[in-house]
Amino acid sequence: MASKSAVRQQLKQIRLSMGVGERTQESREIVKRLKDLMDWSKVGNIHYFEPIHGLLEVDIGGFITDLEDKYPDLTLVAPRLIKGEWQLVVAHDGPAASELDVIIVPMLGFDPKSLHRIGYGGGYYDKFLATQPQAKKIGVCFEAGKTAGLPVEPHDVALDMVVTEAGVYSAK
Repeated sequence: MASKSAVRQQLKQIRLSMGVGERTQESREIVKRLKDLMDWSKVGNIHYFEPIHGLLEVDIGGFITDLEDKYPDLTLVAPRLIKGEWQLVVAHDGPAASELDVIIVPMLGFDPKSLHRIGYGGGYYDKFLATQPQAKKIGVCFEAGKTAGLPVEPHDVALDMVVTEAGVYSAK
């Protein structure tokens, strides 16, 4: 089995080989699937990520805008690097909930059977997800990141669902 580092490098190369138009179109398809994934009116608070364009991540901006427009009472929080530390920031005024209902995370790749993800190696999301056992954990990834037999370590947290442009993978 390849190391996480080797898998990460391979997945970065795959993502780099995708054209801008391809990433844009696939991000739009992922946003459509996210919108239809569940009844978002029944969710109180959501953690989402702001795509880092230099990492060529899935752009979920249209999804977040849709949530803000349709569900004004929904609390949206995102991590931001502030003075060298990741902090949760609320999209609109108010405190961040200590327990989240839904967490949407980015990734380089995922195992379609175990729903484990591989990110950039910093460990932020695994640590964070472990603190939120009650939350529905949803990953977004380009289908090109699907990787069977992903190396898993004891601290890795499996997701409940992964949404790609090709479909939705969910825990059995």
